[in-house]
Amino acid sequence: MATDPELLEQTKSQDTLAKWQKTIDLMARIFGAPAGFIVQAQPDGFSVLVANNDEDNPYSAGGIIPLETNIFCKKVVADNAPLYERHASTNRQWDTNPEVSEDGFESYLGVPIRWPDGSAFGTLCVMDFKVTAYDINLQELIEHLRDMLEDDLILIHRFSQMRHIAMLDPLTNIYNRRAVVTLAEHKRDIALKMHMYFYCIFIDLNEFKAVNDQYGHTIGDKVLNGLATAIKAVSRDDDLAGRMGGDEFLMFVQGPSGAWINDLMQRLMGEFKQLLSEQDLPSVMFSYGHAMTDDKFFDLKQLISLADKAMYQAKTKKP
Repeated sequence: MATDPELLEQTKSQDTLAKWQKTIDLMARIFGAPAGFIVQAQPDGFSVLVANNDEDNPYSAGGIIPLETNIFCKKVVADNAPLYERHASTNRQWDTNPEVSEDGFESYLGVPIRWPDGSAFGTLCVMDFKVTAYDINLQELIEHLRDMLEDDLILIHRFSQMRHIAMLDPLTNIYNRRAVVTLAEHKRDIALKMHMYFYCIFIDLNEFKAVNDQYGHTIGDKVLNGLATAIKAVSRDDDLAGRMGGDEFLMFVQGPSGAWINDLMQRLMGEFKQLLSEQDLPSVMFSYGHAMTDDKFFDLKQLISLADKAMYQAKTKKP
């Protein structure tokens, strides 16, 4: 969960950061400390997500401290436990800690912040240039503030789950029509910036009504699921796929100009046939058509319409 890019971005929303900023500013004032932080553990290091507004604080929000750096927060995350260092310069463990040797910090009190699944989000901490002796009430206070931050992370996680569910087609568990078209707008913009062709592939099952009539809707649903599974199997990480409704599916892919789309569809057909055979489902074929954008043509609705027309032409040509 800690590396989920969607969740990481939601923690940086303006509403969340504004709320957390007030918490950190208040915490630093209560402790009488020049520095208070929310530090986020990321794959490439530790990032100051929120810092209190104090002219004596040497760190501001932003930037990454490499993973190999010996800092207090690294130990808190590694041990998944609170750390209170009252007089750091007398502890040889921190001789190579730049917060001590370069910035002059003597005191650190920090607690781990966790995602709802228990994985590390980062730390909540206060730091001081002087030796401290925080009583038990202050130590309990920082843990209480941490609990409030973790409640926010639970809400963020639940909202993300709800939004994800709302974007999925309940039968096939791939994006629904609204979601795939919305996300395709962003994918198209990226492709244009990279000077890549952006393709829409419209896929439609052949004689699907006959499958439902002959075998029933339960079998028909399994066929639809089979096609969705096959589409996911041949899709690359940057590809996008969704169900338009009924037996119609869309794929959005980017790449060079050429015949590689036909090769992709041949792989899809092979994967689909294998899935149907493995599940002892009736043999069903599909038709497809595609259209592409370039730097002169990029209207998404028109792109989908052109791909639909190309699919229909291909379907009517079949014997």
